[in-house]
Amino acid sequence: MDYDKLWEEYPEVISMDQFYRICQISKRKARWILENGVVPCRDSGKKTRRFQIRLEDVIAFLRKRDEGLLEGVIPVGGFSSKSAADGRPRYDLDSDELCSFLVAQWQDEPDMLTSRHAAALCGYNMYTINRWAQDRLVKAVLYYGKYLISKDSPAEYLSSGGRARHHGDVGATSKSAGGAFRPATKQCHGVRFHGTVRV
Repeated sequence: MDYDKLWEEYPEVISMDQFYRICQISKRKARWILENGVVPCRDSGKKTRRFQIRLEDVIAFLRKRDEGLLEGVIPVGGFSSKSAADGRPRYDLDSDELCSFLVAQWQDEPDMLTSRHAAALCGYNMYTINRWAQDRLVKAVLYYGKYLISKDSPAEYLSSGGRARHHGDVGATSKSAGGAFRPATKQCHGVRFHGTVRV
């Protein structure tokens, strides 16, 4: 792609509609990228004209994508508008059952998880995990400049459907971390969140 032409065709700040057209991706994927901080943006929270994205950040994203530096950051698939009717049965679970299921699945993991480890367990990228920590939506501590997340805390938050309470500071000398987790349907170790488990 000729990135110089983008400066001629688009303003310095663009909308999500312009973003997904430039990147040649679906609206759903574009929204996920913006909501999860893969591309920096200003989010007004409004239903229309919600995102404002700097063109220079879009170009930086495209260069990383072209160089293969985003592999593992953006989930493969899951952005189709079609339902994932694959014939496997799904069962409704309440939040307590789902939380217990996740805790049981993660019982052999360390009590404190790095952002990378938590991302692998939860099915989200490290940007999102660190945002959970920064917004104190999961229990975490800042240890030598990196977040360590309490293992059970993401399970509680995921099973709540994104309705976790803010956690206070953890420890007298440690900053609390609780990364921002936006409600979204994700899969993790056989679980589809928002109350459905895949078997």
